[in-house]
Amino acid sequence: MFDRWLPYSLLSHYKFPVLDNPPILEQYGALAETLAFKTKDNINISGWFIPAKTPSTKTLIVLHSRGATRQDMLEFSLPLWQAGFNLALIDLRGHGRSGSDYFTFGYHEWQDVSGLIDDLERRHPIATNDITLIGVSAGGAVATSAASKEPRIKRLVTIASFADLNDAIKQQVPLLPEFWRNRAIREAEKMAKFDIAEVSPMRAIKKVKCPVLIIHAVEDEYIPFENGKILFAAATSKKEFYAIPEANHANMLRLAKEELKTKIIQFASK
Repeated sequence: MFDRWLPYSLLSHYKFPVLDNPPILEQYGALAETLAFKTKDNINISGWFIPAKTPSTKTLIVLHSRGATRQDMLEFSLPLWQAGFNLALIDLRGHGRSGSDYFTFGYHEWQDVSGLIDDLERRHPIATNDITLIGVSAGGAVATSAASKEPRIKRLVTIASFADLNDAIKQQVPLLPEFWRNRAIREAEKMAKFDIAEVSPMRAIKKVKCPVLIIHAVEDEYIPFENGKILFAAATSKKEFYAIPEANHANMLRLAKEELKTKIIQFASK
């Protein structure tokens, strides 16, 4: 039982529901078009496209953290949308209304992002001319993987992303004996058909050719601040770093709301 629970807890979690029309959309006067498409590896993905009030070629794609949904990102994303961007949000596989039982931290999920861009090209081709991809926490790992493979992404923003999944697992379960940890990892790889050693944003970011903005909370204990510094050092394209002072992983988006809004709008407008 323990052997099964450990790998499953890494790959899967409760799928939180997503409302058809969350009240926050009406508060902002935003109209969300429902998206539904299949990835190239045949996973059903659900999302929203919220067009800018004035037609725009600039689009923000925002990816949620592990265990969250696209709905959870509206409070963070809609103030950015108000600045004149199109906004696209999806439930990554294994989350919300999207398919699959497993989440592999970017190993497979980059295809969710690529499939979204394909879908937008069919529905709203103007919206794919200038894409900024933003990922929060584990969503930042997905975003980095996608940006390393997808040339249609023009800018990358990571917020509190880990630098390497193996290292993150060790840091978050320090009391788990190495034997059990390695055994769980090997079983998780079999279950979800992926290689944890390949889930390494610090290696993937070296292949990213577009400008990158690395953001991390100084007091983050869940994904320590050093992860952001490692990612920034590894990036080889034009890059910026922003440290969120006096904030941790849980409260960073709320405490630094205005500062993040200004920083991201400036970066995505270049």
